[in-house]
Amino acid sequence: MKITSKKLADFLAGKLIGAKDTILTGVKSLNEAKLTDLTFYDGNDETKLKFVKAGCVIATLAPHSSTAKSIIVVKNVRLAWVKILNCLFKDFPFNLDTEEASGCSSNNLCLDKSSNENSYKNIHIAKSAFLDSSVKVLPFSYIGPNVHIGHSSIIGPNVGILAGCIIGSNVKIGAGSVIGSEGFGYVTDEHGEHHHIPHLGNVVIEDNVEIGAGVCIDRGVLGETRIGKGTKIDNLVHIAHNVQIGKNCLIAGQCGIAGSSILADGVVLAGQVGIKDHISLGKGVVVLAKSAVFKDISEGTVISGIPARPHRQTLKAQARFFKDV
Repeated sequence: MKITSKKLADFLAGKLIGAKDTILTGVKSLNEAKLTDLTFYDGNDETKLKFVKAGCVIATLAPHSSTAKSIIVVKNVRLAWVKILNCLFKDFPFNLDTEEASGCSSNNLCLDKSSNENSYKNIHIAKSAFLDSSVKVLPFSYIGPNVHIGHSSIIGPNVGILAGCIIGSNVKIGAGSVIGSEGFGYVTDEHGEHHHIPHLGNVVIEDNVEIGAGVCIDRGVLGETRIGKGTKIDNLVHIAHNVQIGKNCLIAGQCGIAGSSILADGVVLAGQVGIKDHISLGKGVVVLAKSAVFKDISEGTVISGIPARPHRQTLKAQARFFKDV
């Protein structure tokens, strides 16, 4: 990617504020963007843009002051963002290496150290991926470009780890799980058509994490989805784009965590818990089974119900409801 802010504004038919000749070479999240990066802000709070250091920001408002070198004002930020990413990153993250994994007499990883290529049986590993020699990969798994997997990790059968994901040491990933899939992000245009938002980020899984079977962890739209050290995740869990999960959390089966939510260290989610997007759960929060969380929860609270509230309140409400039954 290499484009000037003026050409980008012309492409979007947007209003350019600031430098016309800013050369943009990358895309980053609002907080990570530097003077050569493109980013976006889909909100109405001018203070969010005051100290942004990006080369260019796509936004719906024109702030009175900003440290960004340029701003392009458009009517629909998300639609503009989709147009840009589809133009500049049309195939990412699926422009994957096409080398074929060759046969091997063992079902386990068997690196041919005399060659620049990796050789496996019924396993595809991209040439640009790095796996520690102690990693075990079971048959029919896929390891994409620029993936990094640390020592003593175990990748179960039929696992997909897509481009750019980083897996720490002593990580276990169960059968059929997918790490780094694109998230469920769409923007609707004036004709009612839904356009998928490309996800350019990755997934980072820290050391000593255990992930069950059939788990899906989506890559970030920009930036990363992160699973903290020592966290344990049960079967059939979905973790959406840009979710941040702290250390030593426990997440039971069939939980769903929506995009950009934050779970602090030691959070426990019992079975079939649902977490709304952009929610923060404080350190040590416990969410009991089948609860739905729609607002931030402070540290150390035990909650339950739909909508979730402190567990004692839920018990009192249930007692009143069933009093005459």
